[in-house]
Amino acid sequence: MRVRAYRFRAYSSKTTARVLETQLEAACKLYNALLHAEQEEYEENKRTMSMNELRQLALDLRKQNKEFQALHSQVAQQVADRFYEARQRFFEGLANKPKKKRPHQYLSLVYPQSGWKLSNWREVGLGKNKKKKARLRLSKIGFFTLVIHRDFPLEQVTQVCVKVYSSGRIYVIFTVEEPESQEQTLDEPAKVVGVDLGIEKLATLSDGRYLENPKPLERSLERIRLLQRSLSRKKFLSNNWLKAKRSLAKQHEHVRDFRRDLFFKLGALLAQEYDLLVLEDLDTEGLIQKGVTRTRRMRLYDSSFSEIRALLEWQFRKRGKLVFPVPAYNTSRECFLCGRINKDLTLADRVFVCPECGWTVDRDYNASLVLPKRAGWVPPTVPVELRPIPPLPSLGLKRRQGGAMMQEAPRLQLRGSSQRVHEPAG
Repeated sequence: MRVRAYRFRAYSSKTTARVLETQLEAACKLYNALLHAEQEEYEENKRTMSMNELRQLALDLRKQNKEFQALHSQVAQQVADRFYEARQRFFEGLANKPKKKRPHQYLSLVYPQSGWKLSNWREVGLGKNKKKKARLRLSKIGFFTLVIHRDFPLEQVTQVCVKVYSSGRIYVIFTVEEPESQEQTLDEPAKVVGVDLGIEKLATLSDGRYLENPKPLERSLERIRLLQRSLSRKKFLSNNWLKAKRSLAKQHEHVRDFRRDLFFKLGALLAQEYDLLVLEDLDTEGLIQKGVTRTRRMRLYDSSFSEIRALLEWQFRKRGKLVFPVPAYNTSRECFLCGRINKDLTLADRVFVCPECGWTVDRDYNASLVLPKRAGWVPPTVPVELRPIPPLPSLGLKRRQGGAMMQEAPRLQLRGSSQRVHEPAG
């Protein structure tokens, strides 16, 4: 069994939003109370409380404190589970020691089993934009209207999480347990694609197509700097500070959504056309640390190689297809035909010329051909003309230069993906 999450946008009335905010504050105080009790227990008895003890303590505190009684009983127990998991991660060396949380840092509530109900299903929109809406009732909070953009097995839901993002948007996440999909066997000839990731061309495919890097963060950088400067001038935790923080979070969320939407569409395109994906096993963190200039480090961060690789792998494995990572060492310098390493190739050289056999081709396309070869599948040796994936109307990312507004960043339309592909949350 695998755990999969379905995230949907939620809308609520102002009254329900205030109730949710109040309950988030109560859950934050309960978390801090459990942390304080744990510290006292360790100081007095030199021991830590088990998960059952923490759950029982959370229920006892809920009975004694009227503010905590606003929380559903299972939500209070889940607060204890969250603290226990944070403590265990600290013991395993995976995270820092749990510390006191502020209300603006505690942004989600989880209903593990009961306390929620979906009703009033209806269809909205026309044609490709047809979606469903449903009414979600959360015990002790109220009603939310959900936009259901994809189907999910309602009978297999194990928990429901309502989360308020820093931008103020509300999402509801349904966690589902599903059986593992069976991967295909490659007994017969399979369609294989190699994908080389880069800064100038975000992805170059071994079939000759490439995806230009829209650089969403770089195009929004000036706006982000202005919002960050405004936030730094506000008094910490004041109303104006919270408003400025929300505006900054909206801008970052806009950049993130643009990037993830692009990656999911690319993954949907490749997973529909190919049976096996060959990727570089890149050390993204090492690449960023070794960046010579600040601009290069920012562009490496903006390209988000780890995220695009994770989402491409998810799209293939969701369909039961294979993903094969290969070592990334010298993929750009190795000649596809003879295997000779061109040590004189620099980052400024965009054309690969083999000093041994004279093979001349775009360096990114050469690397995309080397990847399947390292995996044991030899692509055609005839060079093809590189062609970009057709663009889509812009998303609205802009930047200023010299007082003038630059053109909006291109949003890309990937063939075979007319509808937006949404992410699994979690």
